[in-house]
Amino acid sequence: MTMLALILAAAALAQKPPAVVAPSPYAPPVNAAGPAAQLAEMLDIYDSACLRAFPDERAVARVMSDRGARELPAAQVRVYLHEDPGYGWRIAGRTGTFNLTIENPPFHACAVRTMTAAGFPDLGPYQALANRYEAGRGFAPMPPMRFTRDNIEVAGGGEQRTTPDGGSESLLIIVGTPVAAFRQRGDTAVEVRFTHQFAEPGAQ
Repeated sequence: MTMLALILAAAALAQKPPAVVAPSPYAPPVNAAGPAAQLAEMLDIYDSACLRAFPDERAVARVMSDRGARELPAAQVRVYLHEDPGYGWRIAGRTGTFNLTIENPPFHACAVRTMTAAGFPDLGPYQALANRYEAGRGFAPMPPMRFTRDNIEVAGGGEQRTTPDGGSESLLIIVGTPVAAFRQRGDTAVEVRFTHQFAEPGAQ
């Protein structure tokens, strides 16, 4: 290759636009709402869709339509549900973006997720809602869970009861926090998820 050709090749590389890097979902939310207001809106969605409408999926779909929700792309559903079957919607709320997913049996679940600046320091309103739903139904606390997956530290807990068919019904709260190395680079957002789940007998 001649010197002129080398110069032209170098110039072409220099003019090539940089690769587009997708923003991290754990970057701090822009113009984040106060945690109390964001929690209140999240609980309103969870109560109407996952506690009152679910497991009637048509009723959940009507709730999503009334809220102007948009269907989640299949690729985004896979991020949330991995290999499990399901679908979902994205809600552009007043205080943030909320994603609702429906997981199909053997674990039939309705979950609402949102990214927060630092989680919800006061989960009293969530527990009050859960207590109202669980009252008189035989729910009992579940052992807490804690593990790391895909560089996210996951912590959760909730309550569960045995259903008449020998399966189970659970209300879960799950919090995902990036590992220390990711937090140090600026990925400091915390994902909070509320889940209402029915498991078929023998499902693991």
